[in-house]
Amino acid sequence: MSTVAISGDRYRRAFLLNLASYAGTSLLRLGVGLALARLMAPDQLGLFAIALGLVGVLQIARDAGVSAYLQHAPVLSAEHFRACLGLSISTTAACVGVLLAGSGMAASHFGQPALQPLLQVLSLGLLFSPHDGLMSALALRDLDAKRISTVSRLGALANASASLGLCLLGCGVQGLAWASVANVVVCNAVYALNPPVAARGLPWRPVWTGWREPLRFGLGASTGTLLQTLNGTLPDLLLGRIASPLLVGLLGRASTAVGLFGSLLGPALGFGALPGLAQMHHRREALGPVLARATALLTGLAWPLLALSVWFGRDLLLLLYGPAWLACVPALLPLAVATALGLTFGNLGIALSAVGRPALAALLTGLMLAARLALLMLLFDGSLASCAWALAGAALCVLPVQLLFSAQCLGFSPLALWRAVRGSLALASCTLAAAALAPWAILPVWLAAIACGGHPLRDEALQLLRLRSTIRK
Repeated sequence: MSTVAISGDRYRRAFLLNLASYAGTSLLRLGVGLALARLMAPDQLGLFAIALGLVGVLQIARDAGVSAYLQHAPVLSAEHFRACLGLSISTTAACVGVLLAGSGMAASHFGQPALQPLLQVLSLGLLFSPHDGLMSALALRDLDAKRISTVSRLGALANASASLGLCLLGCGVQGLAWASVANVVVCNAVYALNPPVAARGLPWRPVWTGWREPLRFGLGASTGTLLQTLNGTLPDLLLGRIASPLLVGLLGRASTAVGLFGSLLGPALGFGALPGLAQMHHRREALGPVLARATALLTGLAWPLLALSVWFGRDLLLLLYGPAWLACVPALLPLAVATALGLTFGNLGIALSAVGRPALAALLTGLMLAARLALLMLLFDGSLASCAWALAGAALCVLPVQLLFSAQCLGFSPLALWRAVRGSLALASCTLAAAALAPWAILPVWLAAIACGGHPLRDEALQLLRLRSTIRK
């Protein structure tokens, strides 16, 4: 049997290792993205975004919540794991079949014949996903940050090499699909050669029974994740249908420019959150203070960067992508608003799953999806700006429900939320004022505001320094 055991120091060390590794991998991916933006046309990147959106939806259905179950279960027996393995193999076979059979219909639906061969290549990556998904879930369960970072780094290197190499050889968007497959194959190979500790004591023999318990938890978790994926890919899929891949490409690059912080560090900041919060819940500890601190730290880092990305938006786009992408400028402000609100409740879905309420997390994501769909259909006038403002409006629409769920289910009241983010709002205001009056002073002003305002970032920095000294000793 495998049990979860997470201490504070262990978590902090694993978090820092994963954060550093993720930042390095993300910088590599960002560099590749910048190069591809200059080597490929916006409509080509938009077409690939549509293909990834469709495959991403099937990827969640393939997982069926197995990864979340493996991380959440207080005790993981061999029988449970064998059932998860059989379930994962079965759902993968079904999803690969759906993708291959439906690739032609998808290409016809979007009016893009080149979409069919893209989906056919990406189906190979989906075929190799069960092993990678199970291994990464077991590594996350044990907070095995070193192994996770190694796999991620090698997979990113494979993707980067294949993407740039195939693009330079003239393979175009098809090369990006083969690069994605290379990423999955390399990750599987690394996990096979050096599996997580938890995986070494489990029998890798699937059974086709005993699926009830994984499905009971997994369906709620996977429904939420599926809705979350649809929520993220909806603009790409909808614009690909009613507009063009060109607009999809522009929206994607505008989102990347605004969300540089999220692209580089965002997912890593949630490392180990699900098993950690679940363990606190099992011990009947209050989650409100932990969520308040996490929200303060996340917004304190991200909100000032969002303000700067809008203020220097035109220069940022020129630096990152070149003059061909200046049409993204009108989308920066509304996308920054949507991103800021999303980061404020970045841990809400994970926390609801941790306390055994994944259905509420799914409901919340469903409301966001419905709001995005309704406002996109209502406000979209063919321009990029109208699409971006629809996304910002949807984030505002679900705000009351997010506040309600936080207060009622997690003990994180609106007043506690305001206390958590008011310091971050002050940091963003000071940073923006420095950008307007003396750009050279942006970093000193931000650091001074942290030190003088008593923001939790100050205490966290001190704790990190203490931990660093302890490790050296």
